[in-house]
Amino acid sequence: MISITDAAVTALKDVLKEQNKEDHLLRVFIAGIGCGGPSYGLALEKEAADVDKTVEVGAVKIVYDGELEKTVENLVIDYIDNEMGTGFIVEDPTAEHCGGGCSGCH
Repeated sequence: MISITDAAVTALKDVLKEQNKEDHLLRVFIAGIGCGGPSYGLALEKEAADVDKTVEVGAVKIVYDGELEKTVENLVIDYIDNEMGTGFIVEDPTAEHCGGGCSGCH
């Protein structure tokens, strides 16, 4: 269900070390749903809740609410570093987009 690129693993390990949070989990969550489909957020957490699912991918422990499993088939966590900026992104290559802009979604 969730994969993470090598670039994201490396960047995340750097962040965890810099923040002295090497024992933390990476939470993936739905931050909102808009015309382009769901947008996802990432956060660091000390421990998982009882309703959470935890997976280890690429030596990174990822946690998500069990409900997330029902809404997405495949998520890819990546780290970008280009002329547009740097940061983590979460993509759902199976998400359907309306393609018509916000006015075309209603």
